[in-house]
Amino acid sequence: MAAESCEINGYHIPKGSTLLVNVWAIARDPAEWADPLEFRPERFLPGGEKPNVDIKGNDFEVIPFGAGRRICAGMSLGLRMVHLMTATLVHAFDWALPDGLTAEKLNMDEAYGLTIQRAAPLMVHPRTRLASQAYKASSS
Repeated sequence: MAAESCEINGYHIPKGSTLLVNVWAIARDPAEWADPLEFRPERFLPGGEKPNVDIKGNDFEVIPFGAGRRICAGMSLGLRMVHLMTATLVHAFDWALPDGLTAEKLNMDEAYGLTIQRAAPLMVHPRTRLASQAYKASSS
C-alpha cells in the first residue's frame, strides 16, 4: 500500500493505493529472455542463457520467492527440497514416456491459478533402478 502519493515512470500513485507486482510478466520479459514463453530450464544451467541469475530476490529477471522484507520465509527449505526430491527421483528411477509419445510432443501449456501448473498432467512410467531390497525399510 502506498504510504504517500508519488509518481513512478509518469504514473501517479495516490496515497493508500494497493500495488501488485506481475511476477508472471517479469519472468517472461522478452527484453531479458530469448523465447520467454518457451519452457527451457537449461537457461539457468552453466553455459545457459542466464546461468548466474539470482532467484533469491536480488535480481529482477525472475523472482519466484518475492523480494525484500516480504520474501518467502520458506525459500531456503523450498530450494533444498527441490534439489533433494529431484536427485532422489533421478537416482532411484529410470523414466519413460508412454508408447508413441516423445518429448517434442509433450503439451507444455500452463493452467493458471494460485500457482502455475501444467494444463495436461504429465504421464510417465517410472521403473526402479535399484535392487528391490534397497527400497525396504531396515528393521533395526
